[in-house]
Amino acid sequence: MEDEVSGYQVETCFGPGGCPNRAVICEGLAEDIGKRLRTWDLKAFLKKIVPGPLKIHHEFRISISDCPNACSRPQIVDIGLIGACHPVVTDEICSDCGACVKTCREEAISFVDDAPFVDGKKCLSCGKCIAVCPSGTLRAGRSGYRILLGGKLGRHPHLATELPEIFKKDEIPEIIDRCVEYYKNHCIGGERLGEIMGKNGMEKILKKIIS
Repeated sequence: MEDEVSGYQVETCFGPGGCPNRAVICEGLAEDIGKRLRTWDLKAFLKKIVPGPLKIHHEFRISISDCPNACSRPQIVDIGLIGACHPVVTDEICSDCGACVKTCREEAISFVDDAPFVDGKKCLSCGKCIAVCPSGTLRAGRSGYRILLGGKLGRHPHLATELPEIFKKDEIPEIIDRCVEYYKNHCIGGERLGEIMGKNGMEKILKKIIS
């Protein structure tokens, strides 16, 4: 069993295979993250602090989903990434076709003064409304990935906590480095990142990874 443990896992959804639901296309992200994680030698670290043989559930887990459907379950791993393309309203005259309202599964779009209004609290940044807008009134704004931290299953399951931004692809490896450094500095016996965050508070890790 221990021979099968690498110290980390990077999982992906079906997006790289050409899934039509992709909110963002960032080829090679999983490979880039894997290279970063190898430099941290997490298996050697875990062998020092975990009593007994290492098992798969001890590994540091990262999951990437290219859209909010989240097929790779990023909400229950140490670091989850969800593809995002946030719509913005332009000055282009709206055709009043209502396609954006019909396609939005979150009911995040309404019409105010003959123009679409996007409710940021409801919008999941899937980009579907942008794709169906014939007039260009809705276009892509900030795109990249939403980042979730500290998800886990087990005896005390906990869904990951989302950071308050959409991060570009080139920002993600550095953020992951900071998360792994924080994890290694505070992990005593193989605890999940979510357990550490629960003990130390979200504010501490935010100060570490977002500067």
